[in-house]
Amino acid sequence: MKRSLYREYRPQTFAELVGQDHVARTLRNAVETGAVAHAYVFAGPRGTGKTSTARILAKTLNCVGTPEAPVTGPTATPCGVCRHCVSIADGVSLDVVEMDAASNRSIDDVRDLRDKIAFAPVDGRFKVYIIDEVHMLTREAFNALLKTLEEPPANVVFVLATTEPHKIPETIISRCQRFDFRRPHVRDIARLLGTIVERENARPDEERGGPRIEISEAALAEIARHSQGGFRDAIGTLDKLITYSDGAITPTDVLDALGVTDADLLFEITDVVTERRTAEALQFVQRLANDGTDYSQFIRDLLRHLRQLFLLQHLEEAARDETALRALGQTVELDEQLLTRLLPQANNLSPREVVYFIERLGDAQREIRDGLDPRLQLELALVKVTQPQLDHSAEALEERLRRLEAHAGGPDAAAGSAAAGAAKPPRPRKQPASAAAPAGQAAVTPAPAAPAATPGADVAETPYAAEAAADAAPLAAGVPAAPAADLTLERVKRAWELILQRVQASSVSLYAMLRDARPSALEGGTLTVVLPSDFALRRAGEPGNAELLAGAIEAALGQSLTPLFTLSGSDNAPATTDAPPAEQALDFTDLIKHVKGAFDAEELPDDS
Repeated sequence: MKRSLYREYRPQTFAELVGQDHVARTLRNAVETGAVAHAYVFAGPRGTGKTSTARILAKTLNCVGTPEAPVTGPTATPCGVCRHCVSIADGVSLDVVEMDAASNRSIDDVRDLRDKIAFAPVDGRFKVYIIDEVHMLTREAFNALLKTLEEPPANVVFVLATTEPHKIPETIISRCQRFDFRRPHVRDIARLLGTIVERENARPDEERGGPRIEISEAALAEIARHSQGGFRDAIGTLDKLITYSDGAITPTDVLDALGVTDADLLFEITDVVTERRTAEALQFVQRLANDGTDYSQFIRDLLRHLRQLFLLQHLEEAARDETALRALGQTVELDEQLLTRLLPQANNLSPREVVYFIERLGDAQREIRDGLDPRLQLELALVKVTQPQLDHSAEALEERLRRLEAHAGGPDAAAGSAAAGAAKPPRPRKQPASAAAPAGQAAVTPAPAAPAATPGADVAETPYAAEAAADAAPLAAGVPAAPAADLTLERVKRAWELILQRVQASSVSLYAMLRDARPSALEGGTLTVVLPSDFALRRAGEPGNAELLAGAIEAALGQSLTPLFTLSGSDNAPATTDAPPAEQALDFTDLIKHVKGAFDAEELPDDS
């Protein structure tokens, strides 16, 4: 039977350890100077080389060398061919005892181990006890082990390996030297996989047991990226792909074998959420079900995608230069092959939206771990993100209150909060040209408006509005805006949420009117914006509002457009900026309905 690749290519010397140079160097110096401790704790994620390092340490203590070059004491460079090195590598040495604490965790198991410690080594210089997953021992077992660790025989070395060092009692930790094994970089894992492929192809065909391995560097990088920092997982995936693929192994083969979500699907669902298309988000989940997708895996992949958007949004300086961005991307593990697609999507989202999306998916992961239906939790997360009004958290309630204040008070009420902090003024922009309104629609010509930060203007009324002012800054100045010929209605729709964030930074009341509005047509330089109610249309048509929206569009998309407000489902606009002031007065009937709907309230009966 063919041995697994991860067993075949296990590191056999300190020089072969990848990504753990700090551990290898310290242990090598300890062996050379005779300063080997009596007990070690190797802590770190699974598959990072803890047990392999323990075996290498056992070799260095017991290697006797070859007849041509005998070794009379511990050596930092074991020969790998003497009887001790071979038996330790094969796991059959009588002087190296490996114990799995997950299945041998009782006090009786530790007492049995303690009774055998007193015996001298069978054939080597040292007896090495490797206790894997030591954190699984019971409290009584730890107490039984404590005295032995405190005063062990001179020819005994303990290695306690664990993935959860915080579960080991401090009394045990204090009697050991601790080494923390780090997750290796993706490039280190990919380099190791490439070395294994070269060594496998160099073997004779009868030893290899199959054809030559053909795999692209992109496929190796894909394996490394999804190994979660574990060498063993990465090598195991490579082994599976060699059997899975009929020819050259491609990145698509890696995704299929691992059940990982294709990048196109991740970009698609992010766009759907950005545009708040709830129905399409639920239909997307049904597509995942039809394809047999693992929902938990999909959530992990989507979180990884959102992480890259989040990082790009906070690398503003590096984003000004593509070369610097790619260099920095290697440090924070960004997917270089997708940078050209990630940057535009990161520009169309505010950091606050990305964080909210990540938090909702994190909630879904926790509920799934607690045993709830994975599909339902994914659907709930998508609905909450596309319809924030359904979220009953404190943050969502604060946002609803802010909108109600904007509806009730308008510009005059907002002026009272100017002392709390003014929003950033809009960027300098070209004056948008007026557009003639089609028949039955209200054309609003932008009028000169006072700067947003002057007294009496709308300002940020909550911490969220202040954050929006910061979010309004361009994400990556190094990414040029699309030329005018490329500006389409679809692009405006994709950037609508970002446009609204820029509007909010200048006028909270206008933002409240446009929050439920949507762009519906783009002809020439005129953008038709559909509002849901007569009240919203009248308020949006007040002087200066069209200019603010035009400025926000230009800041987000690099081209000025003339907004044209119209009522949804109606051929005639009920109000324009030329209407008498009495007709533009606040409709308290609409306001009361809005308050009742926002808080699911009911009118109290009249006691009189």
